[in-house]
Amino acid sequence: MKRRKHRSQILPACFLLLAIPAFVAGCGDDIPPGSTPPGTAQIVKAAVITIAAETQPIIYEATGTVVSPSAATLSAKTMGAITQIRVREGDHVAAGDLLLSIDDRLSAAQVNQAKAGLAEARQGMLSAESGMEAAKAGLTLAEATYQRFAFLKESDAVSRQEFDEVEAKYQQARAAFQQAESMYEGAKKRVAQAEAAVAAAETARGDTILTAPFDGIITARLAEPGDLASPGAPLIRMEPLQGHEVRIMAPETHIVHVTAGMPVSVTIPSLQNRLVQGTVLSVDPTADAASRSVQVKIRLPETPGIRSGMFARVGLSVGAKQALAAPVSAIVRHGQLTGVFLMDENHIARFRLVRIGRAIGDQVEILSGLKDGDQIVARPDHTIADGVTVEAL
Repeated sequence: MKRRKHRSQILPACFLLLAIPAFVAGCGDDIPPGSTPPGTAQIVKAAVITIAAETQPIIYEATGTVVSPSAATLSAKTMGAITQIRVREGDHVAAGDLLLSIDDRLSAAQVNQAKAGLAEARQGMLSAESGMEAAKAGLTLAEATYQRFAFLKESDAVSRQEFDEVEAKYQQARAAFQQAESMYEGAKKRVAQAEAAVAAAETARGDTILTAPFDGIITARLAEPGDLASPGAPLIRMEPLQGHEVRIMAPETHIVHVTAGMPVSVTIPSLQNRLVQGTVLSVDPTADAASRSVQVKIRLPETPGIRSGMFARVGLSVGAKQALAAPVSAIVRHGQLTGVFLMDENHIARFRLVRIGRAIGDQVEILSGLKDGDQIVARPDHTIADGVTVEAL
């Protein structure tokens, strides 16, 4: 019984071994080892453009510094202890805002003294005016009496003695009036002098406060309360919020291409490489003998966040050349490599490495890898790969 059972297990196994080669042989007739059935070529629709040589400006990139030509350093006009400072670095102020105060007790006393002198001078002028009016009345009476006695003298109605006495009184009245009039004029001058003294004292008192000369931002606070301010000593620095310039040094070989009013591109790296359009303000008439370069001043538009001292890059157009350019959207980056999808004669996209130069608006200069007349995919996306057939839109 054991031997019969052993044979029954061997027979199925032998049958299976015979069946496997037959199955493998049948499959081998349809698919040769190491090959796959050919598929249909993929066709993708995409925008295709033709590269053509164009005249491009030659750009010289210069580095410079942002400056504020209207920056001001404020100082006191009088001497005294600083009592308060209302601003700190970075504060925005408007024209006329109070920035700093100096002890004004001495100047206030001088104003009071000048005002007292003015009041006294005005009182003296009033007294002189009253005296002049009285002298004028006396002169009028003396003159009338003199005229009457002169008439009577012609008819011998009065004696010579009487006429001489009346004439003498008339002359005295004239002299008294002239003296009173002179005293009044002197009193008027003293009033004018006293008024000037009051104005000077009030001006000196006004010099004990420092106000903003224009709208701007505080860039430096150079004193603290309690410090002694003196005429000419810097206390506060400020600059306007706009009206900035960039000053660069351009080689003398390029300066012939730079003229006042010419637009230039300015990049501010510290403002996330913000690109602004500047205008050449002036070109110095002389060159620096050591560096053989010329200073160029460039006016900037109002730009939020810009500050004096910032680093700037300026692109100056110094000529033109024939160059190839492609849209930035056509450039594909693989790590450190840049390339485009170039169309061959069969409309198949082939990835082509290119070397790019500077950006020109929405275009980028192609230094090598393409030639005039080449066709490339304008905006490759995930559907574009090397070897796909492209149907131009």
